[in-house]
Amino acid sequence: MSTEPDVRGYRVYYGTSTRTYFQARGSGIDTGGATTFTVSNLQAGRTYYFAVTAYDGAGNESDFSAEVSKAVR
Repeated sequence: MSTEPDVRGYRVYYGTSTRTYFQARGSGIDTGGATTFTVSNLQAGRTYYFAVTAYDGAGNESDFSAEVSKAVR
């Protein structure tokens, strides 16, 4: 969660290779102001990599967060 006062929301990015996401920059899954989000319909047996950005009211987007990964069973 960002502590910047002008943050309006967050975008989730994910893919099956590190730092290579299915969503183009600026087109991540918009979670609005929610700081938790569940990505559904992931394929079992694959590892997914996730990162988040924050954006402000003018549409400026932050750098990607630290990446996390999850193996789906």
